[in-house]
Amino acid sequence: MKFFPTDDLKTNEIFLRLDRTCEAQSEKDWVPAYYFSICLPDGTKIGQCDLRIGHNDRLYIGGNIGYGIDEAYRGHHYAAKACRLLLRQAGKHQLDYVIITCDPANTASSRTCELAGGQYLETAAVPEWHNMYEEGKRQVMVYRFKLDHAAENEAGINDKTTVEKQYRTADKLNTRISIHSKYSTNKQGFGNWITSHYEIRDGMSVLELGCGTGDMWAGKEEIIRRCSRFVLSDFSEGMLDKAKETLDGYDGIEYRTIDIQEIPFADHTFDVVIANMMLYHVPDLQKGLREVRRVLKEDGTFYCATYGEHGMMEYIYSLFAEYQFLCHVNHNFTLQNGEAKLRPVFSEIRMFLYEDSLAVTHVEDMVDYIFSLTGMTDLQKLSRDKVRTALEKNMQDGVLHVPKEYGMFIVGK
Repeated sequence: MKFFPTDDLKTNEIFLRLDRTCEAQSEKDWVPAYYFSICLPDGTKIGQCDLRIGHNDRLYIGGNIGYGIDEAYRGHHYAAKACRLLLRQAGKHQLDYVIITCDPANTASSRTCELAGGQYLETAAVPEWHNMYEEGKRQVMVYRFKLDHAAENEAGINDKTTVEKQYRTADKLNTRISIHSKYSTNKQGFGNWITSHYEIRDGMSVLELGCGTGDMWAGKEEIIRRCSRFVLSDFSEGMLDKAKETLDGYDGIEYRTIDIQEIPFADHTFDVVIANMMLYHVPDLQKGLREVRRVLKEDGTFYCATYGEHGMMEYIYSLFAEYQFLCHVNHNFTLQNGEAKLRPVFSEIRMFLYEDSLAVTHVEDMVDYIFSLTGMTDLQKLSRDKVRTALEKNMQDGVLHVPKEYGMFIVGK
């Protein structure tokens, strides 16, 4: 079985450090498994957990996930948070569901299952043939975790089906863009800030991957005209149609449907490649980055904007602490880990930060924003009234102040 990368299994509070993996042992009815240490951001180990990939009668009783938190670190819901990270990993294996079981007398463990989003199925008898029976256990509470939204909930919005769903049309993207244009305190605008860093000279060839609605290029005819070739592409045909509409009347633009993992151009074709706010969606990021490097000329430049791990999402979830939701931030490519992700492919890497925040005066716009995000499925389980009330409680003098963390990498070969 293929074991998938685990470096995205982290939150702002904990991360899972892979200790080992084990292949299946069919003679023992054991499935492939991951074994982790649960660690604080400074590397302090506070517990352990494991994930077993597959389903059989033994696992229905023993569960797909096991966990334990050292006594000194209990009381912070670290076990539930670790379980949610393991659900993310299970989703990579296309499991439809995961089972976690616990002793009926262990109220803390059953609470962990509830906090992690499990559905109680039954209290099942432990069969005499099961190793848990030999350990003296006679019953287990069985919890089932559906994984149809796991990849979306956990910062891993990076599988093809989810991305297609998220970006099939421009409606939700426009909702997310509009809140920035209406309430950003930095009036330069993120798009203008990004393009101010571009060094695009006469005769250059440019490819943008993930162009979205094309709004970034509205009013930038001068840049487009100076290019010998200017290609806007997106994974979503719906987005590309919207970009064509946005830039109707602009000359010299080629539109292509492209997956960054398979860029359909020859080696050393472009002077500039751009991939803003999209690398965290790429299933095989290293493959995508190698493709970018391949189509770049030897002296070419790669521009890629992204967000940080301590911005809007983290703040918004903090406003709903009473519900004990876990913050789901896609860590596939952030300001914090972007350089490390780029380093295996590119040698020259510079990072620039964009200082900004939101000052929201009409809270309904923020409600719309929350309900437009695939990654906020937990919050969307609440009614709009409850979401609105939580936001209004945190307004000061009629303003909700929301921190933002954005920036970009400028990369050379």
